[in-house]
Amino acid sequence: MDTARSRLVAAMMRPDFYPEKPPAVEFRQTHMSCVFIAGDLVYKIKKPVHFGFVDAFDLCTRFLFCREEVRLNRRLAPGVYLDVVPIIDDGSRYVLGGPDDLYQDRVCEYAVKMRRLPEDRMLDYIVRAGAAGSPAIEAIARKLVSFHTGVSSARADCYGSPAAVRRVVLGNIEECRPHVGYTLEPSEFEALERYLGGFIDSHRELLNKRAMDGRIREGHGDLRCEHVCMNENLDIVDCVEFDEALRYADVASEIAFLAMDLDSMGVSHLADELVEVYARMAEDPDLATLSNFYKCHRACVRGKVDTLKSLDQEVPATERERARDRARSKFALALSYAARGRPALLVVCGLVGSGKSTAAERLRRLTGFEIFNSDRIRKGLAGISEREHPRAEYGGGIYGAGFDRLTYDTLIDHARRSLSEGRGAVLDATFKSQFHRRAAMALAEEMRVPILFVECRVDEEEALRRLTERAAQGTDISDATPEVYRHQRLEYPPIREVPAKCHLVFDTTIDGRSAVRSLEQALAMIFEPEGIGSGHPGAA
Repeated sequence: MDTARSRLVAAMMRPDFYPEKPPAVEFRQTHMSCVFIAGDLVYKIKKPVHFGFVDAFDLCTRFLFCREEVRLNRRLAPGVYLDVVPIIDDGSRYVLGGPDDLYQDRVCEYAVKMRRLPEDRMLDYIVRAGAAGSPAIEAIARKLVSFHTGVSSARADCYGSPAAVRRVVLGNIEECRPHVGYTLEPSEFEALERYLGGFIDSHRELLNKRAMDGRIREGHGDLRCEHVCMNENLDIVDCVEFDEALRYADVASEIAFLAMDLDSMGVSHLADELVEVYARMAEDPDLATLSNFYKCHRACVRGKVDTLKSLDQEVPATERERARDRARSKFALALSYAARGRPALLVVCGLVGSGKSTAAERLRRLTGFEIFNSDRIRKGLAGISEREHPRAEYGGGIYGAGFDRLTYDTLIDHARRSLSEGRGAVLDATFKSQFHRRAAMALAEEMRVPILFVECRVDEEEALRRLTERAAQGTDISDATPEVYRHQRLEYPPIREVPAKCHLVFDTTIDGRSAVRSLEQALAMIFEPEGIGSGHPGAA
């Protein structure tokens, strides 16, 4: 820090610098800003930094960034961002100026003036206190759906194409390259680059569709728990003001940023719930396919940012070391996303009413793999509506042996195509036949990918309750009834042909936290280097 800047920071640390005369001033800093907490107000100045993704060395540029910060953040926190104020060097001291002083020659810096938000209402504080739950997640999702609906999508083609996504995502990875050997290892850098680039290549059609569907929006750009205040207004602060390209992105990227932050704080069940609730409210069924990819990208962004802070000599040594530890942690988290996003075959099986489709959707949110559902395939082959429920004796009609085999052959073919294109697949079907289970295992061997059977189970009372409720609603694609359940239970052979490591018995009545943890552990196990045949993710 140069002498003039040191003098400015020292001046802003004095309570008498501010017209409000706070009892004390607290100082914090990031890689880009110095923040002064003065009683009920906050003043933030930009550092004259020059990074690969931002250049704020010039005073005029910092002034423009301050104005943009106020303008953009008023979208989600209108009562928090008050004004941009000039700081004047009168030759003997620094003083805060007023609106008429913004363009004076003696202005040496500009500050964003904000209302202070209560720290005990910030989402990161609430999560650490163990007080965050579904009501908070639903409120945040609702606010973000409303926000994203209202902001511009006019430049979706510019920022949402596969080429644009590649520039941003792989450009960020490239900016991490100088830190290889410091906060991540060469093999880790290569794994992240390979996964992120491979995902873009294998999902070009989906990325183009997102741009055409208006899912690319001028959003927040830095959506993290510490920026969300669970006050009466649900204020969300600190959006990216210095680069439209970092702010303009797929809403899936925005939601994944906050979900990644929740994962990093040990509440993956809330991250999973956020993706689920937002997708439902926004009527965005494809969001889950992109969630793991964008989580990986956003973890890399935070790894880079924390690395830069750890190298900032203006930051105290102990804080720099903590930043380096955080960077390593974020890169490790990114690697966990990259690992579970590698192609694999996930077979979700079990009796009707056991919760297979719910489990399959959880796996999709965790991995980004496409789901292939046997009910949907069966009715497509029969040429009937998904909501049509044909009447037939058990094992007859479209559920007869011949049609059953055609359905499973088609299911396997869909999975083969997805795997051959570099994507994973989730198969959602009963798989009560050992022949069909072996066909799935043969496909995994043919495509040289790991396989995991997730066998869903619930007790009979719960299964029958679900089936009765489903039939009364009449909106589900499945034709299963309590009678079908009773027949299947008698003829469902135990899963003994699958290696223990590749077989998870999954109780679909457990709470969200336990469900996510169980699935994450099972996924991690099938990707272990020693391969299939050791360990056990569940009580098979």
